[in-house]
Amino acid sequence: MKKLNLSNIIYRLVAFIQSAIIVATFILQYLTNKKAGVMHHVYYKKYQFETGIFSPENLQIQKIISIILIIISLVLLAYFMKKRVSKFFKVQLVITIILSVMLFIVMNSGYFASKLAYHYFIMAFALVLLIQVLVSVFSYKKSDRR
Repeated sequence: MKKLNLSNIIYRLVAFIQSAIIVATFILQYLTNKKAGVMHHVYYKKYQFETGIFSPENLQIQKIISIILIIISLVLLAYFMKKRVSKFFKVQLVITIILSVMLFIVMNSGYFASKLAYHYFIMAFALVLLIQVLVSVFSYKKSDRR
């Protein structure tokens, strides 16, 4: 049986937190159809978000940033495939690319845009992506020390 070291436990905890954030957002969307109080709150917040950080202009900027992040991640993956770094780091880069694409899809998808919790989906996927970028950076630093 493998011995779990501290970094392995932390990575599993982070992965659980990332999954929980995404699942919680889908649960929130489900509850908007079942509970009037939740629907009222999400509807009110949707109005606030649309006049603030998720205005159409800001959404365009965020979409451009997500495309840039996809490109940077792809370039880094191509670069590090030739370098001698840990397989764990390469997998983390692939996960970062997948999450970047998922964030871009959430922002551009009519399916998510039609949901009342659309802005929560964007925030959830952006937060998960941010956490993943941090995991990738820390996993590179860890593989760099070896």
